[in-house]
Amino acid sequence: MLRTEQLGTPGATHNIGSAVRLATPVGRERLTGVLDSLAARHAALRTAIVADPEHGLQLEVGQSLPGTLLRWSPVDEDTDPDLRLRELLESPFDLAVAPLWRFELLEYPSGKQVLLYGAHHAVSDLSSLALVAAEIGADLTGERLSSAPSVADIEGLMRAQPAPREAEGRQASAARQREWFSGIHRLDLTLARPRPAARSYRAATELVEVPDGLSERVGAEAGRLGITPAAFWLGTLTMFLARLRDRGRFVLAVPVDTRMHAEALDAVGFFGVPIPFPAEAAPGEPVTDVLRRTDERLGVHLEKGVSFSDTMSTLVAEGLYRENAPLVEVYFNYLPPRGLKLPGLEMLPAGTGRSDLDLMISVSPDLGHMRLDYNLDILDSSSCARFGQDFLDLLAEVVGRAGTGTVGALPVPRTADPVVAASAGTETAGLAPEPSPASPSRSAGPRSVALAATFALGDLSALLGLALDGTGLAVAEAPYHQVLAALHDPAGVLSDPSTAAALVLLRAADLGRYGEVGDELLAELGEEYPAALRSLADRTGRPVIVGFLPSSPAETRFRDWEERVRSRLLDQTGIAVLGPEAFGGDAVADPFDAETDALAHLPFRTEFQAAVALALAELVRASRRVPPKVIAVDGDDTLWDGIAGENGPEQVGLTGGRAQLARRLLQWRAAGVLLVLVSNNDEATVRAVLDRPDSPLGAEHFQVISAGWAPKPVRLRAVAEELGLGLDTFMFLDDNPAEIARMRAALPEVLCVTCPPAAGLPDFLTRLWPVTPRAATQEDAARAEFYRQDKVREEARSRTTFADFLERLELETEFRPLGADTMERSVQLARRTNQFNLRPSRLDEAELTRRQQDGEVWTVRARDRFGDYGQIAVLVIRPDGGALEVLGWMMSCRVLGRGAEERVLGWLADRAEALGCPAVRMVAERTPRNMPARRLVAALAGGDPEAPRLEALVPADRLRNFRSWDTTTDETVEATA
Repeated sequence: MLRTEQLGTPGATHNIGSAVRLATPVGRERLTGVLDSLAARHAALRTAIVADPEHGLQLEVGQSLPGTLLRWSPVDEDTDPDLRLRELLESPFDLAVAPLWRFELLEYPSGKQVLLYGAHHAVSDLSSLALVAAEIGADLTGERLSSAPSVADIEGLMRAQPAPREAEGRQASAARQREWFSGIHRLDLTLARPRPAARSYRAATELVEVPDGLSERVGAEAGRLGITPAAFWLGTLTMFLARLRDRGRFVLAVPVDTRMHAEALDAVGFFGVPIPFPAEAAPGEPVTDVLRRTDERLGVHLEKGVSFSDTMSTLVAEGLYRENAPLVEVYFNYLPPRGLKLPGLEMLPAGTGRSDLDLMISVSPDLGHMRLDYNLDILDSSSCARFGQDFLDLLAEVVGRAGTGTVGALPVPRTADPVVAASAGTETAGLAPEPSPASPSRSAGPRSVALAATFALGDLSALLGLALDGTGLAVAEAPYHQVLAALHDPAGVLSDPSTAAALVLLRAADLGRYGEVGDELLAELGEEYPAALRSLADRTGRPVIVGFLPSSPAETRFRDWEERVRSRLLDQTGIAVLGPEAFGGDAVADPFDAETDALAHLPFRTEFQAAVALALAELVRASRRVPPKVIAVDGDDTLWDGIAGENGPEQVGLTGGRAQLARRLLQWRAAGVLLVLVSNNDEATVRAVLDRPDSPLGAEHFQVISAGWAPKPVRLRAVAEELGLGLDTFMFLDDNPAEIARMRAALPEVLCVTCPPAAGLPDFLTRLWPVTPRAATQEDAARAEFYRQDKVREEARSRTTFADFLERLELETEFRPLGADTMERSVQLARRTNQFNLRPSRLDEAELTRRQQDGEVWTVRARDRFGDYGQIAVLVIRPDGGALEVLGWMMSCRVLGRGAEERVLGWLADRAEALGCPAVRMVAERTPRNMPARRLVAALAGGDPEAPRLEALVPADRLRNFRSWDTTTDETVEATA
């Protein structure tokens, strides 16, 4: 490492680092003391590398450090920990001066704290970073760790070095190892872009969550096979790369953790010595053979004294060397379970931004995630995330069938095909644009669209992949001509959890490709196909796009069949239906290719396949748009044909495309979107149109009817204030381009869409909203009713004092532990609630489950005499140091100022006493929009709501007596600043 740095490799490539978020903020003096104790326990934090005239470079371990390890930095709220960690470790270390470690605490205005730390690789490996984080977390959460000075780690490092006799013994096995590397090839993981002529050494970091229980299943299956879990992971990675790159023999790098040779498992330092590993997996080999061979070779490579130099000349002789590319491209690091925990800390996806590898894969069963550090010259965030998730998917597949099958029978990874590098000497060689490291995705999420058809797809999959460029979605194909089976298959690509949308292309003529289809069978299939498509949409909850493509010649009975199936799918929740007219139009005069149809059941020319791909890609993009919370729609020539004020309410048209628009608006309303009518008309005229018996939309369907002559932007702003919703959640539909331009100029945060004439509405609605929406939760479906009830409540409140209003409201609350039936709504509250949210954080299903294991997660429902609010809140609590810690309180703004705060506070008091805690601790972190939560905590603590961080430690009795309103002014805490 030191030698390569002298040869011009940037010094920052030899630095490693991590970032953790502190769950509970800590003071500077406390954290300084924790790091001082850490440095005393671990000599690596006091070690320098100095030149000795007689013995060369030597380790120099100081008794103590001359100053503090910690840099304390107040930062802006938008400071990126990943970029800040790169800055911290970018400047080179002076190896002769300790410490070769750096620590920086980022303190945000909201009170959030992130600790960045890292070291030169000469005094730390990845296991050391994990050990350091675990000890910092343990110390901060009250575990007593020794602060006595020690050099035990350095003594362990010395014991781990091979004796001369052991080094000589290594030569005997070197010949066999060289045989293992014969015939190896490079992998060249150019999954995002070609490798440039000059390396930038720029890198980024991706964290991919390991599914719950997968590591335990790997361990159990490894035990059954008589191999180590590390060999199971590495053997599966070998098969994954073999399938991905069509390689039978290649080289990986693995670390020898020499801690085991010195029985120093808790030591900090450079114990992880990288060595080349001969990876091998032929298509016809049984999976178990690959796993057992991997275990056998790992055993040889983990011998004491093994080094990279043993095989370096062999790798070069096999042709692996490339200028400006790593000799060994992929490094696999398995951190065996040691009971490591990160109490009070959350690992963040951050890295040093430099690496001399193409990909480093680090698996830590203790920490529950897989870390990928990747070369930005050839990879990007989306390709790396797909790589990681595909690898985990294959691992789960191998665990389930390790005793059977061959390598060639394993699924081919869906990771993007490698990019072909530009030829040397061309104008583009070495001129690949320098990529900007995008924010890595934190969860895998949807990664593909699934495509099934009754005919051979030809180039359609590849063309669709090109049309979806920029979405991060690949294309997965269902088996040829097996559409009905694919629709029912719970393990197929159409049902895969990673699928963002299912695309199903049908032609009745194809049903008889391999045998006559009589009328009776055709009728049965006419029932089975719609039922299977509806079932898929309901089962997966993801968009299903059904396209009927043209046939030549088209028999009447087949056209009738397609029309029947199409009619049975119209307006079905979650399904979009398109006829042949939606694909290609006049752009492709003759879509058919009779020759390829006869030879390979490939009925369409490439030009038509491209048109189909473009149409499907547009629909996929539209189906994934974030839905609005409010749709505001114009009346004249938008919701109805004609000018109601001039023609009269009875004369405007409500049929055809206008009726279709009205039906789609009703579907959105049923899915939880609020409707608003904004019309330049007298209100009586507007209501007369809506009161017509033939009007699909009535006045009761609109949350607000804004009829009048004031500018529409002024009225829409008033509507947003009335509903208490941000204008960035509004969509505005109007036929008048001038009104659209005025709205965009005055309220740029509103999504404004020009509505076409009636004849163009059917196609317009398909492109705007291809899929009939569905309500994600019961609360979504009832949202319009909630707002109607609120109007009644506000009327009742205006007629009495606030205290009397609350007493007559008859509010009832129900507290229940988080369960499967409340998980989806709880995740929704955690993601959407921004006004009453004490400590905003990313809470998905996995995180809520983890919080429930570490403490308790409760849900709150509410109702009053006016109606049911549904689930209004999520509470995350945990007893800590004699107090009940409220780690999360997310509550819908619908119930603020209705007494719900007092009900929750009273319940917290009861729960605290039940758990033996005399007080409840609440912390409010400052965000731009959580003033209601901060005001409540400020009222409890007697602090300033504008403070960066508020903390209240409140006795249980005081919580029961607290009121969020001033009885002398009749104002709530939320209403006063």
